[in-house]
Amino acid sequence: MIDMHCHVLYDVDDGSKSEEQSMEMLRAAESVGFKGIVLTPHYMSYTHFISPVSENRKRHRRLNQLIKREGLNLRLYLGNEVFYEPDLLPDLERGEFTTLNKGSYFLVETMRHDANKDHFLDFLYRIQIKGYETIVAHPERYDFVQDDPNVLLDYLDRGNLLQVNALSLIGFYGKYAQKTAEIMLDCNMAQFLSSDAHMTKAYELMPKALDRALEIVGPRVLKRLMLTNPTIALGAKGNIVVNPTEY
Repeated sequence: MIDMHCHVLYDVDDGSKSEEQSMEMLRAAESVGFKGIVLTPHYMSYTHFISPVSENRKRHRRLNQLIKREGLNLRLYLGNEVFYEPDLLPDLERGEFTTLNKGSYFLVETMRHDANKDHFLDFLYRIQIKGYETIVAHPERYDFVQDDPNVLLDYLDRGNLLQVNALSLIGFYGKYAQKTAEIMLDCNMAQFLSSDAHMTKAYELMPKALDRALEIVGPRVLKRLMLTNPTIALGAKGNIVVNPTEY
């Protein structure tokens, strides 16, 4: 499995605070069955979560040294989780944040409450016309999606991909996110299922979440969400199939 969204990179955001905590999280991730981890620290230009890509790369290299020293069977990739703001595109041009594994895919999030779904969709389009692909992070947590999951059909129709937090399926983010995540999987709206881990506990809860996902989609689709699609997004040949149904 490949984890497409986590906050294991240390001392950059509200995730891991140290090398030691990062290693604890990586040990837990490997024990669950992950072979690849995409480090996606927040990039929020209005906060202090704006660590330069050059510094993130140094931390990435350091973690690679540590997992090699410890003998963990993991491959680490670097990216960002970019928080939508209307005036963020100049930051993209300056290289202030990065795609996933230096490829064409950006992981993008918006406000969980009171977000303007049309403005967010327009922002994603403006990224796309620059030649990038867009993955929306944990839409099941946004209230405009919880109010009407069918709004995601428009996002998918316009070329966006959707990443669900696995722990949403077991109520970690509340009952509304749980119900919406279940709908997304049942209606084939999701293309990725990830941990969004900020701490070791998230990986410890993953087996329960994966069991629930397996109940909803079965082994073939779960493999697509956890391995096939992530592999393509990280640079392998292939096409991510999008074929949702209405809720």
